[in-house]
Amino acid sequence: MTYKEKLKALLAEVSIRFEQGDSGEVLVRQMSAGIDQLLSQCWLEKAPDAQNVIDLVAVGGYGREELAPLSDWDIWFLVPDELDELCSQQLHAFLNELWDMGGKVGYAVRSVKESILHIQEDWESATAALEMRLLQGKGEHVGKLKHALKSFFKRKRKAFVTAKLLEVEQRHNKSGNTAFLMEPDIKENRGGLRDVQAVFWMMKVWYDASSTAELVKKGAISKLECHDLLEAQDFLWRCRVGIHLERRRVSDRLNFELQALLAEKTESNTTSHRPAVEIFMKQYFRYAGRIGRVTGMLFMDFHERLNPKYFALTKQVGDGFVLRGKQLGIRDHQVFKEDPLRLLRIFHATQMGERFLSSQALRQIRQDVLFIDDAFRANPEAHRTFIMILRDQRNVAWALREMNNTGVLGRFIPAFRDVVGLGQFNRYHAYTVDEHTIRAVGEARNFFHGDHEVRLPLAHEVWHKINRPELLYLALIFHDIAKGLPGDHSQEGEILAREFCVSIGLSKDASELVAWLVRWHLHMAVVSQRSDLSDVTVIEQFAEDVVDVERLNYLFLLTVADISAVGPNVWNDWKGALLTELYQSTVHHLMHDGHHGEALKERIANRIESVLIRTDEKKQKQIESILTALPWRCLLSLPPRHLLPVVLMLEKSAGGQLVDVFTDEVRCEMMVMVVAQDRRSLFAMLATSISASHIQILSAQAYYLDDHRVLDIFYIQNLQEGVLPLDADIKKLYLKISDALSGKVIAPPKDVVSQHILMRKVPVRVRELLMGSDEQTVIEVSAADRPGLLSRLLWVISDLGYDLRGATISTFGERAVDVFFVRGKDMQALTGEDVEQLRSHLLEVATLSEN
Repeated sequence: MTYKEKLKALLAEVSIRFEQGDSGEVLVRQMSAGIDQLLSQCWLEKAPDAQNVIDLVAVGGYGREELAPLSDWDIWFLVPDELDELCSQQLHAFLNELWDMGGKVGYAVRSVKESILHIQEDWESATAALEMRLLQGKGEHVGKLKHALKSFFKRKRKAFVTAKLLEVEQRHNKSGNTAFLMEPDIKENRGGLRDVQAVFWMMKVWYDASSTAELVKKGAISKLECHDLLEAQDFLWRCRVGIHLERRRVSDRLNFELQALLAEKTESNTTSHRPAVEIFMKQYFRYAGRIGRVTGMLFMDFHERLNPKYFALTKQVGDGFVLRGKQLGIRDHQVFKEDPLRLLRIFHATQMGERFLSSQALRQIRQDVLFIDDAFRANPEAHRTFIMILRDQRNVAWALREMNNTGVLGRFIPAFRDVVGLGQFNRYHAYTVDEHTIRAVGEARNFFHGDHEVRLPLAHEVWHKINRPELLYLALIFHDIAKGLPGDHSQEGEILAREFCVSIGLSKDASELVAWLVRWHLHMAVVSQRSDLSDVTVIEQFAEDVVDVERLNYLFLLTVADISAVGPNVWNDWKGALLTELYQSTVHHLMHDGHHGEALKERIANRIESVLIRTDEKKQKQIESILTALPWRCLLSLPPRHLLPVVLMLEKSAGGQLVDVFTDEVRCEMMVMVVAQDRRSLFAMLATSISASHIQILSAQAYYLDDHRVLDIFYIQNLQEGVLPLDADIKKLYLKISDALSGKVIAPPKDVVSQHILMRKVPVRVRELLMGSDEQTVIEVSAADRPGLLSRLLWVISDLGYDLRGATISTFGERAVDVFFVRGKDMQALTGEDVEQLRSHLLEVATLSEN
């Protein structure tokens, strides 16, 4: 059997053991032992004369015996100061054989002296050397290098730990500083394998220890903490092996496809309302969160040890707490046992003066968290303290995050435990439910500080109109709390929120406000994005739903915070403009008995002015005349920086047709603007032209001008998310749109063949929204997003002879929600029969074809 065949057999054996459910440790040890055997046989065969001259050494992950199927084989050849030609030739013959068998080899050939110099200059090499393990050779060179290494780390332990802490910080910042991303890199993200490795590297160097058992014995880490880390590491090892076996290429990202595959191969207790993948990912986040918490505490330990003078002066601040610099600690280990209410009060005490909790305090809180029981939860003092935490003007989200990390939040609000580490199997939500919730509180708190004043000035203004921000925070804490339960999470969450608010002694009015906000937390976003806000009946109905301005203020702030905390780049100016318009129209309706014409004129005038200040004075009259002629829905739904290029294009078009593109570098997207004579199928043809140019449509709007032309606007990106289209694609786009405008026949696109697992899980729904009028019907299509979907839906509307009066296109991860404003052949709303015909045809197109 060739070495290549032996490697293939080893991988097959590891795969079988994985399918049988072996632990992560068993799998990586088996893989490492198998590679040891292969390399040893090959070395003895290809380099027989080097056996007593060269030490063949495994380093890094291979040295730790933690190989996954596609891991690098990192090896060092420790050689004499002068290596003879024969041994050199045999060494390279050995390497060639490794490459021929398909191994991914990282190697270095150095003498002991050269290795020492390299280690002194490069922390990466020093780290790799920490775990060197002799594979073949007499071990003479390894012995010398280990002796030198011990002396080196004794002198440089502070520098080494400082460098590693910086590496950890940079790595965490690069991945968003959270362990709760929905498609995590299980090696590099916070709470991943690299955190476990990093903390053990630091401890081994600092405490001069060679094993975890020795670290426990020396008091570097408790027995329980060590067990927790190793158990979590074992789970992640198994995941990593599974990823390598499934992908058959080097990758450590646990994407949605792999989550579903690994969930099928992991033993878990399934329930009627929770799919296996959700249970599997909750287990993953439980372990990743554990790694993040334990390593975070140990990293903090090292910060304290590196800066002893800063933490030397101790000040008693009362209630069993002590202050060292900005670090709040505890007097002794009995603090929480003496008075369990301190488990809440310590977080409120930490909010003062930008303090942070000591590692000792965090460790003790986790150990004593079970003191929070039914009696604790029923204690009025606990209720008052929790409300004080929410009312504080500082660090509210930070306090909730630390309470969540230590288990305090889940003990005090038992329903919250169900959403800790609860993932959502879609691309729209970037974080677990608990992470999203706490980020939403942070987003809301930023409105007070004005941090979002540029992004949405109205949120900062509205914040100062609410009297009790703690009620907004409570609504945010509970808005997704029922996502782990069967049924509608808004309705179930309303019940839980009301019960909790009553239990902590809030008034009936306050409890009802929080419960109402949880029940309707999605409503404002849905109405703003899927309705024609120029229709008075839409505003009237929404005003009836919210009842009064107080509720509207809270709901507006909750909606903005909720959307902003979903994930990177989910919030955009278009959503902000729609929410602003809905809010302002509703305020005026509620305060002026529905007569909002003057307020609308004022908002339009303000928007026009905001565009004019961006233009040259000589052109302002001409620009103003174009702006005044635009539909007010266009004026108020586009931000000023996007309105200006639209107006300049309309000026350039001189009443004819024109295509132009505006690049928004800030949002990393482009706006395609088309103005042309209105005609049947134009919007469909334009959408088809864009899709055919390998470009993704993010959103689209259609506006009708007074001169019988139509203004169609498409926001686009490359098919690779977050990347602007290439110049070549834009040139192709211009040509295809020109073809469409010139009357060239453009056929509807075919449906996508390749289907991602998440696409197959998206339910298809086509329905009439009761937001229409006598003049138009509103149809919503929700389906798996894929190239060409929008244009295929538009062709259906066109082929049936209906008139498209507008459209709003939204994507939520892998789900597209397209809303069409349609008129019948008589230029009126569709009849019931027409609606059913259109619904049937749209449903057929929106449904994924069978592969």
